[in-house]
Amino acid sequence: MAPSKSSATPDETRSRFAALEPRIKNVPQATIRKKWKPLPTSSQDKVRQILLNVEAKRRGCNARIPPLSKTRAGQASKANTKNALKEEEYDKIVEEIADKLISRLPRMPFPPAPTSSSQDDTPFDLSNTLHRISSLQSTLNMNTSSSHLLRRQIKRERRLLKRDTAELDALETGLRSAKDLRRKKERGLHPVVRKLADSEMDSSQLGRVERINSITGISTNSSEDTDSRRPNGLAETLGKEEEEEEEEEEEEDERKDETLNSMHKQLRNHLTSMQNNTAPIHPVLAAMDETKAMLDSFAMKKFDHETLSKIYNDSG
Repeated sequence: MAPSKSSATPDETRSRFAALEPRIKNVPQATIRKKWKPLPTSSQDKVRQILLNVEAKRRGCNARIPPLSKTRAGQASKANTKNALKEEEYDKIVEEIADKLISRLPRMPFPPAPTSSSQDDTPFDLSNTLHRISSLQSTLNMNTSSSHLLRRQIKRERRLLKRDTAELDALETGLRSAKDLRRKKERGLHPVVRKLADSEMDSSQLGRVERINSITGISTNSSEDTDSRRPNGLAETLGKEEEEEEEEEEEEDERKDETLNSMHKQLRNHLTSMQNNTAPIHPVLAAMDETKAMLDSFAMKKFDHETLSKIYNDSG
């Protein structure tokens, strides 16, 4: 036989509804004497009105609070008499406790409230409390959506950064291979052959080369320097010739590598700028994690399990 609904345990009943967990905090007597004070007059009036309403609702034929127990029709008169006595005792106890609290309320100490809300009576006003809950709910939804958008933006920026890094690596690899290939081609030629080829150039070829160099941005001072350093004949010793040729080769390599070095510097600066642009994302991530933790803790305190599941499912 299936168990009836009335046989549910208190833990199961508590899990179905939102409830406050009991907490005990030991406060020193000295702290209570020094820092705790009675409630303001407006708060005392509201608490007194609540107690009077509870006391009035238990009285008379128009009582809004149900009695402690009800008897079924057809029961004996003894049961009715016992229930009536219980109800009278219960009403008397409620009345005595309410009168005692009302009389002691002006002298009862309470912990100090924050300075910003010392005169705030929002906890005693249902409409203000509901309005505050709705505003907090809207703030939570806004923060959750903004956090989701920021995470999507970060993922997109990371993908773009990976693509730019791959392009930069490909450009650097191509630059290195081009430099190595050009150096190999230049080293394969004999210096004497290069000098003879330079001496056999006519004026038309020189003009064409100068025009090409002006278009590409290569300096034309290299030909003048080589002409000034060119020997008068090939009768000099091979040792001097080889030394001069090595010097010329090094100078030409330095001149030709200027453009490549400038391109390499530009690429390196581009990578550094991308890293600097993505650097502010790290504190944003930390702030987002902290905000998410605060929002999760707030949601766990304020909402039940079904509402939390809906919020997290909607936020993705």
